[in-house]
Amino acid sequence: MAVLVALIVRVFAWRHQPFITVDGTEYVQFAQHMLAHESYVSAGAPGYPLLIAPVLFLLHDRVLSGAVISFLCGVLLPWPVWALARGRVGAAFAALPALAIALHPALARYSAIVMSESAFLLALYGALALTEVSALAAGALLGAAYVIRPEAILVAGVLALRGAWRLAKRRATVRHALLGVAGFLALMIPCVLWYHATAGQWTVSPKLAGVGAAPSDWRTIEPRITPTTAPPPAPTMTERILEARNNLRPGVVRYTGWMVDLWSVPLLLLSLIGLTQGAGVEAAPLTQLIALLAFGSMVPRFLLPMLPAMAVLAALTARRMRGKLAIAATVLAAAGVAMFWKSGAREFVTPYDGNMQPHVAAGLWLGQNSAPGETVVDRKPFIAFYAGRHYVVMPDAPYDSLVSWAVRNRARWLVVDQGEAAVFRQQLEPLLYDAEFRDRETRLELAYVGGRHKGYGVGLFRVLHPGEARSGRPPASEASWLTRP
Repeated sequence: MAVLVALIVRVFAWRHQPFITVDGTEYVQFAQHMLAHESYVSAGAPGYPLLIAPVLFLLHDRVLSGAVISFLCGVLLPWPVWALARGRVGAAFAALPALAIALHPALARYSAIVMSESAFLLALYGALALTEVSALAAGALLGAAYVIRPEAILVAGVLALRGAWRLAKRRATVRHALLGVAGFLALMIPCVLWYHATAGQWTVSPKLAGVGAAPSDWRTIEPRITPTTAPPPAPTMTERILEARNNLRPGVVRYTGWMVDLWSVPLLLLSLIGLTQGAGVEAAPLTQLIALLAFGSMVPRFLLPMLPAMAVLAALTARRMRGKLAIAATVLAAAGVAMFWKSGAREFVTPYDGNMQPHVAAGLWLGQNSAPGETVVDRKPFIAFYAGRHYVVMPDAPYDSLVSWAVRNRARWLVVDQGEAAVFRQQLEPLLYDAEFRDRETRLELAYVGGRHKGYGVGLFRVLHPGEARSGRPPASEASWLTRP
């Protein structure tokens, strides 16, 4: 029943999420290189692209291929959540967390886009549901979760400590423990070897380089043409962890607010009570909060892996209440579901990265009016992705230095996005709004203008290399000329 509800909710979510995501462009390109038997350097884990690759081979649709994986995993997620809860609260009460997960708007939204969260959640909670059934299968699924997203190693550490405690208390056998470890290592070791082959270092994740204090200004992490000063020596992991302490106070404040939005106060109350009622293996994903507070990048979606655990804990509270308390718990749960739907309803019907139709149209035009292998310089990869062209991230530099860099590096296209330029690349705004400025700029030629709404316009500029002259053709356009937002 919960899987059927999840299917219906995610079909509606899919209708509102037709575009690729920023991370999705990386995942799909990774999958394409896998199919072509080509090496690919990425800070991301290889598990999700590995799932996309066979679907991409069959469907030949880059956006749909990744979304199908997310969709199927999101639809099936209530099943392991129910199985996990059944051992704690019985089959009837286990339907409550399964339905909550099936109905959750944020989880439904991530089941309709090219992001790794849905696949990660299915593998993670499948592993937790199987811990008392098959140690080998549980270990292998936990290894799969690690290959999809490396933070699963924290849950693996918790389960390892739990297994050691159970061995000491003679509640588990050595064979059971070894099978679990073997299943996990069978997938973890190849992934670590891949990280070493591509990143040139022994690590459980290249993203460990992000551990540390959050940057105080977004410009400090923007790419540069050339560093202005010699880079300081890379800090050790110990120094990064000590630096990460600065994230503790702002992290607690932000993540508390985001959790209230995702799970609502009534449900949080039930979950916290459940945490004190003999919580078991279902609480293991909550340890990921430690990693969240250690990383400078604070994003609400990092809390999603905790939601099924919170749902099971809330059901544990409801199961242990009797009489009027049980009625109160039911009312609280119903109010909580209504509250997180109210806070998440707008996001449910909003495209993940906003209105991307102008970028899709510009990318399709560029794909038809450019040659394979030509380089597209942009701050975001959307247009290059839809055009099927090589993407280079736009550095943050003064206007003249930036254009000269594009010419010197034989880039062919420069994208000026109205929204991005207004905030992150203001030096490029004259190219959009000043016709005389464009006429004086002999290194660029406006080739395409797109976007029907203020703030979502885009201009594609052809980069003219030495000896090349302007074509003299007016720019192609799907809309009237851009105006300032």
